[in-house]
Amino acid sequence: MRGIEHLHPELQTIANKFLEKCKAAGLNVLITETWRSEAEQNALYAQGRTTPGNIVTNCKYPQSPHCWGVAFDFCRNVKGQEYTDSDSFFSKVGAVGKTLGLAWGGDWKGFVDKPHLELAKYLPNNSVKTLQAQYGTPAKFKAIWTITETEAEEMAVKRYATLADIKKDMPWAVDTIKKLQDKKYLNELDLTADMIRMFVVNDMAGLYG
Repeated sequence: MRGIEHLHPELQTIANKFLEKCKAAGLNVLITETWRSEAEQNALYAQGRTTPGNIVTNCKYPQSPHCWGVAFDFCRNVKGQEYTDSDSFFSKVGAVGKTLGLAWGGDWKGFVDKPHLELAKYLPNNSVKTLQAQYGTPAKFKAIWTITETEAEEMAVKRYATLADIKKDMPWAVDTIKKLQDKKYLNELDLTADMIRMFVVNDMAGLYG
């Protein structure tokens, strides 16, 4: 377990707002886990498989968003009732997170994870594939967190683009872009031009089926 200060700076800000909103709503929340190391993630993956306990994750390192600092887990801050949900506590807290642009694990199909929230803008389709494609490793992603706000703004101006801009640059890929939009692979507000081009090329190579 680690503190909010180990999260991506953007998520740190959101997490603090999240706690404030939960308190205002009478929801007694405790953030239990933020960033995870390689050893911690793989130990969790082994739980219920090769070590005692219940299965709590389907992700090996670095497939969990926790490894990238863009997710946190929470519980009810009441000893002995941490995961009591008879009053839909987790749904209420998840709804607060969603108002701040977070994705709630309780909405997932299959492996539902009610005590989990993540920064959706970095995780298209609830996957770290985009982060891996752009940065390679969590360490390289974490290395950019130290840039100043001014530098971040300059990078955004240079690298971020709307889908309309991409379509002008890549008229030959318009049909592919539409298909990817229909599959909800693209979010024009959050993806850089390079990310969108990556999705287009990967689709044309048949990687998405």
